[in-house]
Amino acid sequence: MIKQSFIFLICMLWAPFTLATSQPHADLFNQMFEKHALVMMLIDPDKGDILAANTAASEFYGYSRDTLAQMNIKEINDLSPQSVAEERKLAALEKRRYFVFRHQLADGSTRTVKVSSVPVSYRGSPVLFSIVTDISEFRATQESLWHYQNRLEHMVDEQTQQLEKRTDHQLIATSLVIIFLGVMLTTMWLVLRKKRRTEYELQLERGRLDEIIRGTHVGTWEWHVPSGQLVVNDRWAEIIGYSQKALAPITIETWKSLCHSEDYVHAQEKIHSAFGDLTPNYECEFRMLHKEGFWVWILSKGKVMEWDRSHNPVRMVGTHQDINETKRLYLQFEHMAHTDTLTGALNRMAFKQRADQALVQARQQGAHFSLLFIDLDGFKAINDTYGHDAGDSVLVETTKRMSSSIRNSDTLARLGGDEFAVLLEYTSHPDDAGRVAEKIIAGLSQPFHVNNNQEVTLSASIGIACYPEHGESFESLLSCSDAAMYYAKRTLNGGIFAYCDPKRDTI
Repeated sequence: MIKQSFIFLICMLWAPFTLATSQPHADLFNQMFEKHALVMMLIDPDKGDILAANTAASEFYGYSRDTLAQMNIKEINDLSPQSVAEERKLAALEKRRYFVFRHQLADGSTRTVKVSSVPVSYRGSPVLFSIVTDISEFRATQESLWHYQNRLEHMVDEQTQQLEKRTDHQLIATSLVIIFLGVMLTTMWLVLRKKRRTEYELQLERGRLDEIIRGTHVGTWEWHVPSGQLVVNDRWAEIIGYSQKALAPITIETWKSLCHSEDYVHAQEKIHSAFGDLTPNYECEFRMLHKEGFWVWILSKGKVMEWDRSHNPVRMVGTHQDINETKRLYLQFEHMAHTDTLTGALNRMAFKQRADQALVQARQQGAHFSLLFIDLDGFKAINDTYGHDAGDSVLVETTKRMSSSIRNSDTLARLGGDEFAVLLEYTSHPDDAGRVAEKIIAGLSQPFHVNNNQEVTLSASIGIACYPEHGESFESLLSCSDAAMYYAKRTLNGGIFAYCDPKRDTI
């Protein structure tokens, strides 16, 4: 299979030449394209139309090849255009030759895929030759690992219960020896034999557990709480780039020194919850410092296995799992979901969430805040005259200038197009918001440089709504500030701000 894929990739690299020069080479390409087990498609680089798809693609997506050939790649890609653009930027930043997307199959389900594309010439026209690989099994592997850990904990519990039962049997046997002196020697011989058998079986079970742990590739730890001593396996140390010998002696202070200070506080809360029997198991995500100087995300699970007579924890055991790649993907998608991909400012959804939080705090504390609705005057002319690339650079620079005009505690968002909004918390008087609006307008009045250092200018119209004077919900404040902005733009000829006035006719 490796040899076949290698030959196929060699053919693909020479495809632009061979398809243009000889029919036999074109037939060879077509045969390999049709029959190869990899999912392959030819895609129009400009429109995104699927020009051709092989049998493997039809089987994977659940559409016939004719149906696929009439579809656009956007109909399959489950990510938004903004998310697709962000993934392409990330791939370029990381110097990857593939992209990670979510593709929707014909049955409605979605799969996480890796798409590798190269430009080729096919029948005299430029196309994208794309190979699609299903990587959804990565998540299934994570789920399987979680089940393995649960089974491990369950097996440890069962072995502990069996050991306790056997100890009870031994006590009963010892009591019978005292009562029945006549059979003391025989009973002692049976007890010793049984004990040896129990220890032998326990060693076998421990060996099986060690094999399971090695198979799941997780780190294990055993914490003697009173002394602080930690007993770990090699994998526990390997996750953060060390050997056990390099970390020795390993104690709870070793873990504390390597754990991120912010995450350590959260982990301590989880541990104390397990110590207080508030939760049956301990589970926490935190960062640990790798030997090379970067942070590694760890999923830690554990359980108190031994208590003293005062019900204080004596021994706790658990596992460490490296979830760095999973966490990176999660944080990446979370950032994409809350951020405007062009300017880096918050998007409308994230801005509403922040405004709702400010509303709750203001109601509880009796505080005031202001909402500014900003629309750029003259931006359309820049787009029409100098092009959209110039317009994008102006939007990015506009965001920087507005950010420098507000406090770090204030919130800036791009609502769409050339519309922005600013949340000013703890503004006790409307004049405070007015001064910020003046500062924003002044900052935007300076020339912008586009396309070979050409100067362009624009201004801003700003509407201001104050809580609670102009509304007591996010929607009412946004609507009122929007109306005030239109009043400033249409009636006052722009480049100025206006306060919200619910009684004013803005039409």
